[in-house]
Amino acid sequence: MVDFIKEAETIQQQVVLWRRDLHQCPELLLDLPKTSAYVERELQKMGYETERICQSGLTTVLDSGKPGKTLLLRADMDALPIQEESGLPYASRTPGVSHACGHDTHMAILLGAARLLHEHRHEFCGKIKFMFQPGEEGGGGARLMIQSGILENPKVDACMGFHQVVARDHLPTGTVGYTKGAMMASADIFQIRVYGKSAHGASPESGVNPIQILTQIYSAIQVIECAEKPRSAQLALTIGQINAGKAGNVIPETGYMCGSIRAYEESVRELAKQRLAEISTQTAEMFGGRAEVIFTSELPATVNDDTVGEEMFGYVKELLGKEQTKILPPIMGSEDFGEVLKEVPGVFFRISLGDKQEGYPYISHNAKVIFNEDGMKNAVAAFAYCAVKWLNAHQTM
Repeated sequence: MVDFIKEAETIQQQVVLWRRDLHQCPELLLDLPKTSAYVERELQKMGYETERICQSGLTTVLDSGKPGKTLLLRADMDALPIQEESGLPYASRTPGVSHACGHDTHMAILLGAARLLHEHRHEFCGKIKFMFQPGEEGGGGARLMIQSGILENPKVDACMGFHQVVARDHLPTGTVGYTKGAMMASADIFQIRVYGKSAHGASPESGVNPIQILTQIYSAIQVIECAEKPRSAQLALTIGQINAGKAGNVIPETGYMCGSIRAYEESVRELAKQRLAEISTQTAEMFGGRAEVIFTSELPATVNDDTVGEEMFGYVKELLGKEQTKILPPIMGSEDFGEVLKEVPGVFFRISLGDKQEGYPYISHNAKVIFNEDGMKNAVAAFAYCAVKWLNAHQTM
C-alpha cells in the first residue's frame, strides 16, 4: 500500500501554494470565474479532463480502468462577504470578500488528493469523481450540481468530504473528527411578512398595526421550541431581524421579521416549519391583519451514513492513528453537502487547522481567522487513502 502520509508531506509545499493563490482571489456564491478557472487549470496540468457543470461548478473522473464502484470526493469553492483582517501577506485582494470559512483550504486539499490519486491510479478499482462546488454559502450550489447530473455518468455509489475546524479546545492541528449520524443541522431561513393598515399615530383605532402583530407572533412562536418539540430533540428557532415603519407617528402598512430554523431530525424540522406558518397566520388574523411565511433558503441536515461513515473512519484511524482522530459532537451550523448525503451514502469529516491552545483563537466567519496550513496534509492523505481502501474493498466483477 502506498504511504500516503509520506506522499502528502512531499507535495505539502504545492498544496500550500494552491491554497494561498486561491486565498487571494475569493469570489462569492455561484459567480466564481477566476476560482473555477484556476482549479480547472491545475487539474488539467495533472492530466485530468475536466467538465464544467452548472454555473462555475467543475467535475472530473479518474478511471482506474478496472471494474468497480464510483466514489465522489467534494470540495466547495466560494468565499464570504467579509473584509479580511488577518494581516497575512497573502490576504484577500478583493475588498469586502474573503475565504473566512476556509474553502480555499478545501480546494487545495482536494487538488492534493487528486494529484496523489492520479499518480497512483493503478492502485485501486473503479472510479473517483471529483466535485468542485460553487455556492455553498448560499445559492444552493450542491443542489444545482445534483440537478445538473453530478451523481450520474458514472453513477456515484458513495461520497466523502472534509470541512476545516479552527479555534476549538483541545483539537490539535491535523486531527480528523467524525460524528456518527447527524453532524450538522438543517437550516431553513424564513421571512414572516405581516400586512396591516396604515394610520396616523394619534388614531391607532383606525389602523391595524403590523408591529403589534409581529411582537405577538414573536412571543407565540417560542412555544414551538419550549413546549411542542419532543423533549429529546434539539431545535433552534431564532429571529435575527425585525423591520417595520419609517416614522414614530405613523402606523406602517407592513412589516417583517427574519429568522432561521435548525434541527437534526427531519420530523422536528417539518413540525417547526408547519407550526411557524400556522401560528404566524392565525395570530395575524386574530389582530385584524394578514401574514405569510416565505422560506428563502432550505437545507437538510448533514447526516453521515452509519455504514460508510464507520468504515471510512476506520481507514482514517489506520492511517493517522487513534491520537489524531476524535469523535466529535454534532453542531447547529449547516452545510449543503447534506444535499449530496441525502442522495448517496457518505461521510463528512472535520479536519483541525488549529486549536485555541496552539494560538488560533478565531473561529470561521471571523474577519481575523487564520488557519494552520500544516493540518492540510493529513486531509490530503486521508482523502487518497480512504478512496483507495474503500474502492478496493467494494470492487465488483
